[in-house]
Amino acid sequence: MARQYPSFVPGWTNSDKFDTSSGRIDRMNTLEEINSLEEQIQQLITRKNELIDRACVEGRDIALAHISSDVVSGFVPVDHLKVDKDTVVVYQGVPGAYSHQAMHDYFGKDIKNVNVAKFEDVIETVKSGKADYGVLPIENSSAGFVSGIYDMVGSSGLTIVGGDEVKVAHMLMGVPGSKLSDIQTVYSHPQGLLQCSEFLNRAGYAQCPVANTAVGAVKVRDEGDITQAAIASALAADIYGLEILKDDIVNNENNTTRFIILSKKKEYVKSAGNISVCFALPHESGTLYSILGHIKHNGLNMTSIESRPLRGRKWEYSFFITLEGSLMDPATIDALDHINKDSMDFKIIGTY
Repeated sequence: MARQYPSFVPGWTNSDKFDTSSGRIDRMNTLEEINSLEEQIQQLITRKNELIDRACVEGRDIALAHISSDVVSGFVPVDHLKVDKDTVVVYQGVPGAYSHQAMHDYFGKDIKNVNVAKFEDVIETVKSGKADYGVLPIENSSAGFVSGIYDMVGSSGLTIVGGDEVKVAHMLMGVPGSKLSDIQTVYSHPQGLLQCSEFLNRAGYAQCPVANTAVGAVKVRDEGDITQAAIASALAADIYGLEILKDDIVNNENNTTRFIILSKKKEYVKSAGNISVCFALPHESGTLYSILGHIKHNGLNMTSIESRPLRGRKWEYSFFITLEGSLMDPATIDALDHINKDSMDFKIIGTY
């Protein structure tokens, strides 16, 4: 006696027989049915993944259309920054400075460039249109944020459109023929002196800050005094004909400086994965906690935060935050949208 399978069982038909006398299903039919079911399951999984992908894309587009006017208005996505034979880049310092190296790393060694004396001059040169892009140091892994840079950039109206990290391998260098035992005074940028403080303090050298690491190298070369040395890069030693007296004297062997690229254009490269924003908060309990909550709840990672006192407002601060995210991502935009609503003077400084 044979039993017929119900017609609603997927993959089975009424022609499939069950032998009640033996209690066994025909092995050949069973294997065929299993293979058929596996194929159907795989097709369903493939179709499900296609629908999920479509829903994600449509959801992203809907989210972008819904809130982009609030937080990313005016920002234009591009495949890459426009760089051609007429592009000009400005950096602070003199040839051989780490900003010079960062510029070469990002734009290549053939890029047209100008150098200026102060960080503020980089901002003004880009704003005036005399340069298309500017290079500024923003943070060092050992010494922290470069003082005043975020304030300048946040109020400049310029946009951060790129970034580069340069490993800082400071060298102690003097005029040809000088020896370590001759050195009495060392010149470098304040950050350079700070990043090599352990070596300098052990040696007992007098430390004199100058505007830039390479500026110190120029001073040592021009004055030709064997008792003077500079802390700068190997590139600076090569450019100015100085002799490296001791290499890699930094406190932290993983010492790295992060540089930003500035532009007048309010644009961002589509592949950008970091966003810098600034905003102000009143002196009220829980305000910063609320802001950080929007970042956490959207699954984003904050990589840096700096606070600055607001001029003319007692115990009120502006904050500069960098987080990992994309202006193409709904979760990122949702976080930014809520930060905008819960803060004052919110601004996206750039994404890179």
